[in-house]
Amino acid sequence: VETDYEHYAIVSSIVESGKKPSTTLQLYVRSQDVSPQLLKKFKELYRTMGLTDDMLVVMPKSGEWQRGKQ
Repeated sequence: VETDYEHYAIVSSIVESGKKPSTTLQLYVRSQDVSPQLLKKFKELYRTMGLTDDMLVVMPKSGEWQRGKQ
């Protein structure tokens, strides 16, 4: 959907299997932190795709889960 080729990429996929299509929108960043401006842009985009705030999941930072598991 959108990228600056250095810091982030926004990827969309629509799977049409069964009766209802499934829409996914993902934000990938190269750093551990997401700027508020980029997160705002992402949220505005997913709303235009018919996704709602309750569908948004923010995954833990890379490596965070493993540290907590030890």
